[in-house]
Amino acid sequence: MTRFTTLFSLAILASLAFINTAGADDMRPTVSVTGEGVVTAAPDMAMVSTGVTTEAATPEAALNANTAAMASLMNVLDDLDIANKDRQTSNFNVSPQYRRDRNETGGPRIDGYRVSNQLTIRVRDLGELGTLLDALVKAGSNQLGNIRFDFSERGKLVDKARQLAVADARKRAELYVDAADVDLGDVLSISESGVAVPRPPMMRNAMMAEAAADVPIAVGESEIRATVHMVFELD
Repeated sequence: MTRFTTLFSLAILASLAFINTAGADDMRPTVSVTGEGVVTAAPDMAMVSTGVTTEAATPEAALNANTAAMASLMNVLDDLDIANKDRQTSNFNVSPQYRRDRNETGGPRIDGYRVSNQLTIRVRDLGELGTLLDALVKAGSNQLGNIRFDFSERGKLVDKARQLAVADARKRAELYVDAADVDLGDVLSISESGVAVPRPPMMRNAMMAEAAADVPIAVGESEIRATVHMVFELD
């Protein structure tokens, strides 16, 4: 046997040994579990959508009316100490309004113009939310709603839910191995299946034009959920 043949044979044997070892590792017994962590907390801030829609015969007139109304809303935000960083224009639109009479022939004709300017406001003091809503309506807002509650320290709550999810997964794995009379080994893999931070709207298109006092607000609590999938080796 030549030296080349010997080296070639040794290389093949080494490859086969590696494959057999890898196959043995893949066949090692494991237990797979899914854990869930839930954190319940009361929101401490809110996002409010507000704005003004105006109509007039010309786009200039509609825009001027809208600008004046939005200035009144901005004054309200100034009076309530809503910082500029907590105000953001979410939509601005100028569009023609069409009308078609039954006796007319041809296509519809422009009957006027509509201007819509919407603003998203972050409210960091929920104690002022009712006062804010009432003041916005009285200042001329005719587009108000889509209020969503949120958490100023969302990241910390999510991390806590993740920790609870991992603990829950390990607890389930220990339960299974105890029932099967085997020992739990090392963690082979951890994967996050998802994190749910619900932000349900408190109200939609809530026109409170008849409100004579602060709008009553119910904050309640929300759940933050984290789900993880873990694989443990069995000893």
